[in-house]
Amino acid sequence: MMKYPFTIGGEGFSLSSEDVERKLKGVEPEALQRVYVEVSGKRYPVKQALATSAGLIRSGFTTQMAVRVLRKLGFKLGEVAR
Repeated sequence: MMKYPFTIGGEGFSLSSEDVERKLKGVEPEALQRVYVEVSGKRYPVKQALATSAGLIRSGFTTQMAVRVLRKLGFKLGEVAR
């Protein structure tokens, strides 16, 4: 299980893809805005996925930060067609 270390607001965190899958198990995805991540066959807003997985407040990080972390963990990301 490979952990990816990252920093948000000066605080260090470390997550693996397994951590994200475990934390999101049983969590219903919220309405998709623009960018999503696919976890265990479900599409989650990237900020919901990272906040739930790391125990973060969503206003404390950007969508770009969530995309970077989730991409490093090997998850498939996409954009909602407008």
